[in-house]
Amino acid sequence: MEDNIQEREFGWTESSESDFSAEEYVGDLDMADSSDDDLDLHAPLARHGPIIRANPQDLALQREYWSMCATAFLFDYRRFSVPHLQQLINCAWHIRGNVTIVGRDSHYYILHFDVLDDLLYVCGEGPWALDGALLVLEYWRNNLVLNGLQLNFVSLWIQIHGLPLEYQNPKLAIRMGQMLGMYERID
Repeated sequence: MEDNIQEREFGWTESSESDFSAEEYVGDLDMADSSDDDLDLHAPLARHGPIIRANPQDLALQREYWSMCATAFLFDYRRFSVPHLQQLINCAWHIRGNVTIVGRDSHYYILHFDVLDDLLYVCGEGPWALDGALLVLEYWRNNLVLNGLQLNFVSLWIQIHGLPLEYQNPKLAIRMGQMLGMYERID
């Protein structure tokens, strides 16, 4: 396990990127020394709430578990229930170990893999078409907030049927790929 674990600050506001100040906020009020007339109801509130520091050993154990996970985005107008998506995955992926859906938030799912090679294979070979929907996978990463994810880019494999033989050459395939979007590679 890594001993070099970066501490993350938890609080009531998003303060993990801010500098911590031990100084008391000037606008804080001592309720015993003030009357209702002295209160400034429009004064800004303190920026920091209580700070909780995670135990590095507990954090390392949690990260060990989550490192065997992938986040998945289901690109479809339908929302699949966890049991339905689990059944589709079990039928579609022929992998050595088990994969279990351990969480969901709207169209995002968290998948836990028992075997690292299965995780690498499924994330590397995607996106996947399941029941007419596109399932886009990404490896889990530290400090991931599921409802904060955005799908900005998806790699797709395009197959063109009925293309005359004289047009089936790598240079033309690359030009067609560039016309559709950002070209990555041809088969």
